[in-house]
Amino acid sequence: MMISARIDRFGKGLAHKPRFHAAAALFFLLVNAVGYAFAGGLDFVQGWGGGLAAVIATIFLVWKSQGYWAWMIVNAALWCALFFHLDLPLLGWLQVAFLIFAFYGMVQWALVRWRIGWNPRIPTDAVGGALGLVFLLYALWTYRDMPGYTGTSWWWLEVVSVTAAIAAMWMDAFRYKLNWWAWSLSNLVFVPLAFHGRLWGPFVMTFVYQTVNVVGWFQWVRDEKQLAFKAESERLEERRASFAFSGRVVS
Repeated sequence: MMISARIDRFGKGLAHKPRFHAAAALFFLLVNAVGYAFAGGLDFVQGWGGGLAAVIATIFLVWKSQGYWAWMIVNAALWCALFFHLDLPLLGWLQVAFLIFAFYGMVQWALVRWRIGWNPRIPTDAVGGALGLVFLLYALWTYRDMPGYTGTSWWWLEVVSVTAAIAAMWMDAFRYKLNWWAWSLSNLVFVPLAFHGRLWGPFVMTFVYQTVNVVGWFQWVRDEKQLAFKAESERLEERRASFAFSGRVVS
């Protein structure tokens, strides 16, 4: 059996089961409890804990589990606290935006189970499109005029990272596989920012969930092929049923 097939079978067998969600939550709580007690207190929870939440979220995203949105809410909440604590209000408010969109994504996936793509004629899709556009415009507006910072190399890295993350979350909600490329771009330019800002938890964890991103890309490509094959099989079955019915009517 190919490695990709084993990953597919393993993930789909666990990612949607309550016990796997419970195990992930228990692991997260234990790591943060130990970190809080012995490795920095609240700073560990906000930085490393937020990064760990992002890793767990990405694992659930690979198999399109609702756990993804739940852990993105945890990640956004912790990093929101982290950035406000470090006096980085722009990044803090952007985490608030991600938090809001994560709630939207959870509702969207509950209403739309398998469909891939955005359809402006569907009300919930239109809401998601509006939210994504608002958050993107907000990001561009907030970064437009920052004396002494706008136009610098660090400014460009931050703008690209933020806008790519907004695009990635929007694509997550509608199951576009290009989300993995957008997340990868955001991660790529975030790494030097985290290192420069001495955000060691986010810095280290970015490498971990970027590795998961690679797995996610191949898994979603595989999923799309399976969905296309299933749709084609259903169309052929409908045609056979239609021809058989027509034959009985003629006879």
